[in-house]
Amino acid sequence: MLAGKAATAQLYDHADNSFKNQQTCHVALMIPLYLEQVDAEFCEETPNNKMLLTKPFSFLHFYEGFMIAVDSMVNSRGMNLDLKVYDVDNDVNKALAAIGDSWLADADIIIGPFYIKPFEKVKEYAVQNNILIVNPITQRSNIVENHPNVIKIKPSLESQIAYLESLVKNYYRSNNVFIISRDGVIDDEMIVHINDVVENNIEPVSFVDNSHIVNVIKRHQKRWSMLEVDFKESDFLTDNVSLNIQMLKRNINDSTSFKNRIVNINYSRDSLHNVKKYASLLRNNLFIVYGNDRIFADEIVNKLTKLTEYYPITVVMLPEWSKFERLFNENLMKMKAIYFDDNYIDYQSVKVMNFVNKFREKYGSEPQEHAFQGFDIGWYFLNAFKYYGTNIEEAFQYFNIPLLQSEFHFMKSGENDGYENVFWNVYQFKGYNKIPIELKITNE
Repeated sequence: MLAGKAATAQLYDHADNSFKNQQTCHVALMIPLYLEQVDAEFCEETPNNKMLLTKPFSFLHFYEGFMIAVDSMVNSRGMNLDLKVYDVDNDVNKALAAIGDSWLADADIIIGPFYIKPFEKVKEYAVQNNILIVNPITQRSNIVENHPNVIKIKPSLESQIAYLESLVKNYYRSNNVFIISRDGVIDDEMIVHINDVVENNIEPVSFVDNSHIVNVIKRHQKRWSMLEVDFKESDFLTDNVSLNIQMLKRNINDSTSFKNRIVNINYSRDSLHNVKKYASLLRNNLFIVYGNDRIFADEIVNKLTKLTEYYPITVVMLPEWSKFERLFNENLMKMKAIYFDDNYIDYQSVKVMNFVNKFREKYGSEPQEHAFQGFDIGWYFLNAFKYYGTNIEEAFQYFNIPLLQSEFHFMKSGENDGYENVFWNVYQFKGYNKIPIELKITNE
């Protein structure tokens, strides 16, 4: 994506100024509200935790976040907007009723439906009437194939590969790399892609100053002496190599080369037995762990945390370990854990704090994840229409504005395909903070 002055210079090149101030943007929001379950008794009941788990509350925060974006565009930026909200859940009949509304034929954009079968029905209608349609939920890339008017918000897992490549290339070229997965992994092809990324981006060998090696050896030997562990003072084993300490001292101003290895581990079969054989006590070891099972996640975190007592390590957790709640932050900090997340929210940022305050004031509750998502989608596309109008599709490659929980970097795989967001937030646990990692993605 473009950045800085270059982006600003090109941001509005395709703007349709006649649309900006004169025309009305017609927006259809198709969201699961389950209004048939909202009767007089429901409305009169005192809100409680059980009620908040009912279907009518499932996506209510998305609607409320979206409406904050609408209010800001209309009242603060003077946008002419005609919005119509349809209650469309996973019932295909509701989708058919929505596309039977004559108003919809003049819509500039349809956001939703959220469930795939109703979405497919409305997508067919959008194609026939040349209307842009946004899918906020699915990660499936096939919904944009041969459908140029479809826009997919959730990045696919495959798009993580470009970020992983940039991460390894820019920060971990001189590491041993351990790729850990288990039987039944969600996508065996991803393991092949990960292995290719590592092979193509790490250096064959690393050179470590002998002075550093000697200092590390002294620290370990001091610790072993305190623990009354037997060791041979003349030799030191690391990286599957035995080092002669006296020779290192005689060549203290020189350096020693170590092979950067790629070790693939099937956790179901091998556990982590090969780690101690090949891991380095002298330099960082990069662990790339791929799995989508909570039990697997807990076991890996516990075992890798123990390794941090001996080895310097960094752990990249794929594909979406941010979804696993209650992994101990202290362990993640010890492992310098790196997460890929499609909806990272920095509650210390001014824009997030302003949104939270506005949401509390307007709705009397704390915004949940869907509220941030609803605002981001509304804010992005309403601004895009305001500034680009009928040329909005040409502008997707340039239009990048600050959002609350993510960014939208849209790409097309083929000329006849729709647009797919490929952006992932990448951050690392440092201290007690999650620190974003800036990565430049060359294929964007």
